[in-house]
Amino acid sequence: MPNPVELSPAIDLRTDKVVVIMQDRPVVGMSAWLVDALAAAEAADLGVQLVTPATTRLTFAVRSTLFGSRDSRWVVTEPSGEGAYDGLGGSKLKWDGQMFQAVAAGEQDKVDMSPTFVAVDLELPFQLLVTARVRYQALETTVVGKAAEQLFKDLTGDEPAGWGTAEPVTQPWNVGQLTAYCRRRAPKPTWLAVVGGNDGRSATGAVEIHRRPAGLEEIVTLAVATPDGLPSTADVQAVADKLANTFTLVSFFAQGARGGTDTNAMPHWVGVPAPMAMAVGNDAVRGDGMAKALDMTGVADITPVKIGPTASPAIWYPIGDGKSQLDWNIYSALLGRLLPPGAPTGR
Repeated sequence: MPNPVELSPAIDLRTDKVVVIMQDRPVVGMSAWLVDALAAAEAADLGVQLVTPATTRLTFAVRSTLFGSRDSRWVVTEPSGEGAYDGLGGSKLKWDGQMFQAVAAGEQDKVDMSPTFVAVDLELPFQLLVTARVRYQALETTVVGKAAEQLFKDLTGDEPAGWGTAEPVTQPWNVGQLTAYCRRRAPKPTWLAVVGGNDGRSATGAVEIHRRPAGLEEIVTLAVATPDGLPSTADVQAVADKLANTFTLVSFFAQGARGGTDTNAMPHWVGVPAPMAMAVGNDAVRGDGMAKALDMTGVADITPVKIGPTASPAIWYPIGDGKSQLDWNIYSALLGRLLPPGAPTGR
């Protein structure tokens, strides 16, 4: 159980809407204190606002985990000491007595942008961002973490170096020990940090294990440094195909993004990730769902491909090369075909 908000050692301030955490260090990782603060804030239904200087970077685990809830932000103080801005979006922020909020620019639906955020012109290498969900049967013999291990091998050439309940990770990679830890926590979900890499292709991310009515679900979120350029869509398809053949694939989504070779996020404009491809899992396209999944009438530039086992295939949708923002239009049209009106997109 996390500490109460009032006793969580990482939290510097609590209001009725958010908790504020102040960190002044070169890299902020998902430390044990930060994990505790995030759990405490979630239990109290509060957002999390992390305040850092403009010289700070966030690990991919922090970037992909901490800011999904309502009112949560990365608040970056201006180098001049005057004001602050959103480290992910660049909008100027002000403290309203309860939390940091975007400063209006005087036009409807417009915000004032920080010059510190937008002035930096960086030619950074690409990263491959992958989110994959697989399902296992809930058996005593089930071993989790195998999907993450396979993705690391296929994308970096080696299995993960280690795992842990916080960053920096403390345990050498061992799916048996990882499974035993998750089993002790069941039926509660488990979040774990994973790191690894080989030959310059470093990878960082997280593994989540959830007990669902249909079985155990493993969600793997990875950022993989690709200093020699993004892999082709066909290469990524081969990774997803292997995953669908080995596990019950629920979903797969790949994007290209600019970033450092350490996969850490920086509070400057580096561009927006662009979609490469997605897959709809084996279970979702059984029976009548198969015909709908393959029918892309009215969706330009999408040619679905069956991947995985012949008897229960998943469907692969190539979208783009991970470099063009215009490909989000194709992604939106694809979701419009696959999802009923009003359904969340997960983007």
